[in-house]
Amino acid sequence: MLAIKIDNPEIESKFKEYARKQKKSLEDVVSEAMKLFLDLHKKDDELVYVKKDPIKHLHKIEFEDDGEDLSDVKPYSHVDDVAKYVHDLRRVRTK
Repeated sequence: MLAIKIDNPEIESKFKEYARKQKKSLEDVVSEAMKLFLDLHKKDDELVYVKKDPIKHLHKIEFEDDGEDLSDVKPYSHVDDVAKYVHDLRRVRTK
C-alpha cells in the first residue's frame, strides 16, 4: 500500500469532486490517475510510427544502362578497418 499526501487544496478538491461525479471512492480515482500517468510515461519509450503500404509507395527506378561490366567491382573494398571507417563517417556527419 502506498499513501499519497496532496498538499495542494485545489488539486485535492478536484480529485474529490471528480470522485463524487463518477460515484467512486477517492482512493480508486487516485489509483486510476496514477495508472494513467504511468501508462503515459511508458509510451514515451516506444517508437511510434505509421507503417505505410509498400505497394502503394512503390516506384520503379529508371536508369540508362551504359553497358559497363561491373561484375568485378566490390563496393567498399578500399576499407580495411570497417569500425574505424563507420566511426569517422558518423563523426563527419554530426559536425
